Amino acid sequence: MGRPLLSSLRDPFEERRLREALEEQARDDSDPLARDMARDVLAGNVTLYEAAGSGIYGEVFARRAQEHAAWWHDLSDSERERLYAEGRQAVAKAREEEEAR
Repeated sequence: MGRPLLSSLRDPFEERRLREALEEQARDDSDPLARDMARDVLAGNVTLYEAAGSGIYGEVFARRAQEHAAWWHDLSDSERERLYAEGRQAVAKAREEEEAR
């Protein structure tokens, strides 16, 4: 699997989820810059930290953060709470399924 995608990431489960998300992004041609960034990270050409700080790929992180912040801001408190609970349940279920393998 090579070097870790994030040096601070110590949880193998989270490492796999991150890798899967990058692999999905690397196949998505709808955003060529994000696709290329994911491919470079997966190939080991750059780390996520390097990509986030770069003049080229940093734009991907900034744009996505702005989009997410606007989306999150528009949610009601109850929607945020529901999504938070759903996310925790989904992660717990995925961990259980992985441990059962």
